[in-house]
Amino acid sequence: MCMFVKLSCCRYLCKDKTFYPFMTDKEKKYSELLPRLQALVEGECEEVSVLANVAAVLHEAFGWWWTGFYLVRDEHLVLGPFQGPPACYRIGLGKGVCGTAWSQGKSIVVDDVESFPGHIACSSASKSEIVIPLRDASGNVCAVLDIDSDRLSAFDDVDRTHLESAMAYMSQELYGNEAPLVKEIYLAGGCFWGVEHYIKQLEGVVDTEVGYANSQLASPTYEDVCSGETLAAETVRVVYDARVLSLRTLLDFYFKAIDPVSVNQQGPDVGTQYRTGIYYVDAADVSVIDEVMADVQGGYDELLAVEVQLLDNFYSAEEYHQDYLVKNPTGYCHLPKRLFGK
Repeated sequence: MCMFVKLSCCRYLCKDKTFYPFMTDKEKKYSELLPRLQALVEGECEEVSVLANVAAVLHEAFGWWWTGFYLVRDEHLVLGPFQGPPACYRIGLGKGVCGTAWSQGKSIVVDDVESFPGHIACSSASKSEIVIPLRDASGNVCAVLDIDSDRLSAFDDVDRTHLESAMAYMSQELYGNEAPLVKEIYLAGGCFWGVEHYIKQLEGVVDTEVGYANSQLASPTYEDVCSGETLAAETVRVVYDARVLSLRTLLDFYFKAIDPVSVNQQGPDVGTQYRTGIYYVDAADVSVIDEVMADVQGGYDELLAVEVQLLDNFYSAEEYHQDYLVKNPTGYCHLPKRLFGK
């Protein structure tokens, strides 16, 4: 089986350079552009020079209306290198899209800037916007990449995913941000053999463990769980580096592998232990989970059957269940082979 490198929320690149499935034109452009950006950044330490070149390359490649960086200086974001018309010199913490991305420490995609609370109108020509934070060695936001378009809804998850990857690399090379930001989430998606094998292929996943979540019986066995009396869900504990793999991207992959409207069934497997669920341990993750759930719900008439709740308990499954499909490559897996490439 070939190994995969993450490209976006629904694409894979095998290390032999085969794509599964075919990329969109935008994804292809990013896949060709990111190695060029890495070459520009690698080994360089002059902040202004590097940011100027990166802004120029991005702006030329996509033809956006404005592309540039704002740098954290005391209590303000200060205008840095950019391509496009003149822009605001300073933006306060929590002000506008850039200041909000800084204060919240996360990427923001805005389809219509006029509808964004507290929008700073540097120019009426700007219609939509995406902002990606960069972090220093301590993990603090030290700059933001700001991109504006003169079209509504110009940016999507493909842009966010690839730009986050590029800015994570820049944060490491330019600002020394090398320490992983290790987080965990618990995902139930039917039989945990296939779900674990699928998830652990993603770049940024540090560790996985299969087990039984939210059981009404302490330390249940597999037989206990299969009886249906424990109400436990077969679940994968996912430990990931949030600097490499964002929670949103991880959940995007998760939803590619489940039927989110099926109740207590995934594939041919039926029972309460095969229900779907996202169980969090960090309350800060709830807003991201809710956003993803809302996006997915928009594609279905039926209500989603995916549980979202705080993890109550998790008991590790028996050893023979751990990495089951590594130990048994031809073993049972309810997930389609297309999720694993060749």
